[in-house]
Amino acid sequence: MFGNLREKLHNVVQEGLSASLRGLSVNEVVVAQSPSEHPVNYDAGADLLHKYQTEWNQLHLLAEDNAHKAEEVNEMISLLHHQMSEQWKKMDTITSCMDSMPQLVKSIENAMKDMENIKLLINDVEHQLLKLDDVVEEQELQEQMLNERFQLAVYRSKKLKELETISGELEADHKEKVADLEQKINIKLKERQEIFNQVFQQDMRQYIISGMIPVMKSNGGRDEVSLEDIEIEDDTDALDELLNS
Repeated sequence: MFGNLREKLHNVVQEGLSASLRGLSVNEVVVAQSPSEHPVNYDAGADLLHKYQTEWNQLHLLAEDNAHKAEEVNEMISLLHHQMSEQWKKMDTITSCMDSMPQLVKSIENAMKDMENIKLLINDVEHQLLKLDDVVEEQELQEQMLNERFQLAVYRSKKLKELETISGELEADHKEKVADLEQKINIKLKERQEIFNQVFQQDMRQYIISGMIPVMKSNGGRDEVSLEDIEIEDDTDALDELLNS
């Protein structure tokens, strides 16, 4: 824009100088055509030419100064245009933000509702976690009880095996002792049976010979014992064997 202004000023100055020079040339021609009427003045127009040259130089200097100032103004206008563009972009951004403000408010409201729902969900999850902790503790307690029962069953089985072992040992020992005692009793019974058999055989021989049963003498003031008072044991094997012989 300022470049065009500078060119216009330059053209105006050139046109003014050209017109002045053309006027000067016309006056010189008129003077030359009538040399007889007026004397020739060779300095005519020098002041005017000097004046126009001086004005042209001043105009040239002013035009250059104006051109520099125009460039400065152009730079300032460019800077201002850039700033205004930036401001305009910012205004567009602000306008867009303002246009999207209702949607943003709605989004914030939805976010607040979602946060409330999340809060309720978190409370529910915490409640369920507490229940889960109770269930886990109950499960651990049941597992511990089962483990204790298993250990008790193992201990009981172990003790039963030990009791069976001890019972077997005691039973074997008891059987051995009973067998020893029975053996001793049988030996004593056999000894008594042999003695009774000998006495009985003697009594039988005496009865066969004399027809009388010998009377056993009592010792220590005891009562006399007859044959009927003697109790014979139920085991009659020895007597049967004797009678058969």
